Amino acid sequence: MRLNRCIKSVSVGLATASFVFAGAAFGQSAGTAQPVRSWDLVGVNARLDHALDSKSAKQGETVTARLDEGVKTADGVKLGRGTQLTGTVTKVEPAKGGPSSLTLVFTTAQTKDGKQIPVKVTLLSAYPDSANKASAYGVNDVSEAPRHVSSTETIDQDSRMLNHIELHAKVQGDASGTFVKKDGDLKLTAGTLLQVGIGPANGNATNHGE
Repeated sequence: MRLNRCIKSVSVGLATASFVFAGAAFGQSAGTAQPVRSWDLVGVNARLDHALDSKSAKQGETVTARLDEGVKTADGVKLGRGTQLTGTVTKVEPAKGGPSSLTLVFTTAQTKDGKQIPVKVTLLSAYPDSANKASAYGVNDVSEAPRHVSSTETIDQDSRMLNHIELHAKVQGDASGTFVKKDGDLKLTAGTLLQVGIGPANGNATNHGE
């Protein structure tokens, strides 16, 4: 089942959206080992380091986020908790009385010891900065990011998940993802929860079994 179909069908809030995304969207059942293949991405949670606003953001502006947890990419690279993802705003459209949008691309992971690693990053979902294990949505947990993300996935997240802001992305696309608000300027606060798929920049991952 493709991500866009799953997320578009969500109509009962964050808890349902999270569990549909993490489970059914990838056709995996608990305890089933799935091999990581070339161009597959591995899901992980990250937090936006600073606020972004389509009214004031500039093309070429640096954007950063930090991993909430450690992850091992398909080519065996280990990125620890706190690793910084760095990228840029590649396109910005302020509202000017209509819709607004921000397109981001993350290209580098910088580890705590300063090592910089080129990476491929796709935005899988996004939630307000209040979305955490003490969630304002009244759920016990925000579901974990999906373990494996196929190279064929397309993401179209409903605006109800993030303050009337949609998210669109493709694993095979050049950008990490595009945020869109249909009416007025969009604002992403510092700490916005990003579930991202991360992998080798060139996609030439070696197959690894679990």
